[in-house]
Amino acid sequence: MKKLVLVAFILCLFVPLSFPQANPRGEASIDLSGGRVTIEYGRPSLKGRTIENMISTGEQWRMGADASTTLITQVNLNFDDQRVAKGKYVLRVKFLGEQKWYLLIHDKDDAKVAEVPLTFEENPKNIDLMTIRIEGQEKSATFTLEWGKLRLSKNFKAS
Repeated sequence: MKKLVLVAFILCLFVPLSFPQANPRGEASIDLSGGRVTIEYGRPSLKGRTIENMISTGEQWRMGADASTTLITQVNLNFDDQRVAKGKYVLRVKFLGEQKWYLLIHDKDDAKVAEVPLTFEENPKNIDLMTIRIEGQEKSATFTLEWGKLRLSKNFKAS
């Protein structure tokens, strides 16, 4: 019996205790003005659901699955007249109804750094697996989130 307990204990030391995440992780990144801008996020799939049934008006959504969506930027960013200093942030989206969506940028202490209106478009494709892209060049880029028939985007610049 002692040998069985010892073997079980040794196995527990070598078997990782973490469980696999239910959703894959994704990353979008771009080099702007000599620095890297990266968004890391969980990629949930709709699985037959609709976004309208999952997000209520006025509600904040963590924009992904399993863990917070993070923005890491090596350069200062400008979203219209709102400045985001280089660093690490948590991203969320807020739905205000009537196709009004806002990108919320929070610092490590969960203080809001910026609240940026997003451009809403109906996606001609139905995207099952949520996808975030950052596209652009030199100093300008566009953030795009696609999921289901939803397409949200925002232009920003490195400063």
